[in-house]
Amino acid sequence: MFKRSCSLLDKLSKQQVAEWLGGIQTVIFGTDGVLWHEYEPIEGSVDVFNAVRAKGKRCLIVTNDSILTNANLTQKAAGMGYQVREQDVLNSAGSISSYLIDRKFEKKVLVMGGSGICRDLRNAGFCTIVSNQNAEGKCWVEFVSTLELDPDVGAVVVARDDAMDTNGMIVACNYLQNPKVLFLTTGRDGSIAFGKQRIPDAATVAAAIQVIVNRKPVVLGKPHPRIMGKLLESGEIEPEKTLVIGNSLKEDMAFASICGFQSLLVADEKALKEAQRIKEEGNENKIKLVPDLYLSSLAHFMSF
Repeated sequence: MFKRSCSLLDKLSKQQVAEWLGGIQTVIFGTDGVLWHEYEPIEGSVDVFNAVRAKGKRCLIVTNDSILTNANLTQKAAGMGYQVREQDVLNSAGSISSYLIDRKFEKKVLVMGGSGICRDLRNAGFCTIVSNQNAEGKCWVEFVSTLELDPDVGAVVVARDDAMDTNGMIVACNYLQNPKVLFLTTGRDGSIAFGKQRIPDAATVAAAIQVIVNRKPVVLGKPHPRIMGKLLESGEIEPEKTLVIGNSLKEDMAFASICGFQSLLVADEKALKEAQRIKEEGNENKIKLVPDLYLSSLAHFMSF
């Protein structure tokens, strides 16, 4: 109805919006910057999420953030007041597990990420315990010269890691010198917005490693459809009746376009202007980043 028009939702008539919403069966919400900032729900977001669910729409939370396990992420959302079930929360760890299972992967996985993704991968049957990775007070020269690579490591996964250090990057880069070792990451965004501040995300680390090893990672979180698990291929959700609400052009809006979903960008004016610029330029390679609709805040959605 509004395909890649970047229409301002709050400028449309309530009749237009009502007609559009009537055709939506499933709503996919992003997390940081859409529903919450770390452990603080964004004003009005809990009411919107629960109201949409109360209207009979299926509400999914889909995120590239794998700091927490999927179960803990569900607990976090529920603790803030979102009425959500664990089966309706999908994260990038599930996407990576699915990818490795399809490849019949049986080696170890070196994870540059938080404990959440490690636990989720272990629950899926993969070994994430790699020895001899602790610098133990050594300078980097001594650390590199004594580094012993585990021949059983067959993949390096780069995810958000709030405790990341340089030694971790040194280890990852040395494993990735071997072209047979898979290079995987959880997303395309380089940072997470926290008010006016920025927190480095997985893509920042992956980009630095890419420069060193001259290899591009396989991105398995959004915008990759694999993060939806079996919901798409089983027909459990219908793409044309599914709406993605997110704040990232590279991840959320591209994800919606690739999957055939409708899209609503909830972000600041800077993101809106970037989307409008891409639309005006008409670059076929970037047009998938343009949202169908825009709102400055999810709280405004409540009026509809």
